[in-house]
Amino acid sequence: MRKVLAVLLLIVLMGALGGCKAKVEEGRLIVPVRLDEAALRQLVDLAVKAYTAQQGSNPLTVTVDTLTFLPPDGLAVTMRAQAENLPTVSGQAEMRFAVQDGLPQVTITRLEIPGVTVSEDQLQTLNRLLSTQLQEQMRRAGDRVSLREIAVESDALVLQVEVQLTR
Repeated sequence: MRKVLAVLLLIVLMGALGGCKAKVEEGRLIVPVRLDEAALRQLVDLAVKAYTAQQGSNPLTVTVDTLTFLPPDGLAVTMRAQAENLPTVSGQAEMRFAVQDGLPQVTITRLEIPGVTVSEDQLQTLNRLLSTQLQEQMRRAGDRVSLREIAVESDALVLQVEVQLTR
């Protein structure tokens, strides 16, 4: 009876993994994780809030209007920005995604907000905050999890996550 249950469990597991395009390679489970527009909007919002909290005086508030996926590795953002006591202006940004040491990296390659000057240090801080938001999700999964690949498709950011099954 145990063998029958084990075989049934294996069949169900393989079916579930096959449905999400997961595969097993050399003791590692490779699972694609799709981050759609809502998930990426939340990522950007969290990073902007963390950045604003660090600014102290004259904070900049940013509201994301649209996200446009730019395969193979980019994302365009249109936004509204407002510095304290100034009118709201429309802005744009572009960012690229990559993998470094098994963790996601985000780099803002273009940031244009009329009337707002963003220094190189501020841009690096934003890059670090965006990368940290994605990296924290990976770290919560444990030390057996790393990022194998990251790509932008027409409707999502796709992370190929690798889970070490054996040590």
